[in-house]
Amino acid sequence: MFKAICISISISFFLTCEDKPKEEEIVLPVVHQYTSYFTGETMDKKTSPKGGVCLMGGSSEDDNAMRWFLNQSDGGDILVLRASGSNGYNDYMYSDLGVTINSVESIVVKNKDASYDTTLHRKIKQAEGIWFAGGNQWNYVNYWRNTPIDSLMNVGINNRNIVMGGTSAGMAILGEYIFNAKNGTVTSEEALGNPYREDVSIDSLNFIDVKYLEHVITDTHYSQRLRQGRHVAFMARLVKDFGVN
Repeated sequence: MFKAICISISISFFLTCEDKPKEEEIVLPVVHQYTSYFTGETMDKKTSPKGGVCLMGGSSEDDNAMRWFLNQSDGGDILVLRASGSNGYNDYMYSDLGVTINSVESIVVKNKDASYDTTLHRKIKQAEGIWFAGGNQWNYVNYWRNTPIDSLMNVGINNRNIVMGGTSAGMAILGEYIFNAKNGTVTSEEALGNPYREDVSIDSLNFIDVKYLEHVITDTHYSQRLRQGRHVAFMARLVKDFGVN
């Protein structure tokens, strides 16, 4: 105990006797509003993606459909966007399916602030394929609509022909019209009983511009959650409210 006290005093004395250290610029680390999980080659690879859209209804992924999605990227970089979960897609896409791609990066966004992160913007600009994981589609709509994120994704679709895809909530946001789940979910019985319930929230505002899905509203987990009926209610709303035919 005595030695420790003596050492502490001598160090303090030494520091007070020395000239004060020169002031240095303090560079704070950049705090991103997302978590990144990266697998593959770190150098960006520019390829010639073949475009298209891959829709999965939820539950387990279909391996053949995912192989198609990866092949459409032409060996490029895949960006997985999500608002929950972690790196479940990384090894699956990069090594489990036998399709050669340059990299997979899963980005888990924490809030809307992530939409203004320039590093995330760069990742979207470099992606040849973007996959939306499941979760809550309202998070995706709320975080990304009318931000640089949806603008950059649409530039990728229209100017670079990137391939898009999603499962569950990630599929729900890909149609021109969206059941956005802003007010929670709704059952088939409820939606058919009253298609204008508050929780039958049909969204017609611009978001992700997938040219193959004009005048379309998707729905997911069809058999597992018996959603055929509510999808009929959604489509009836499109005809009645928006003149889709």
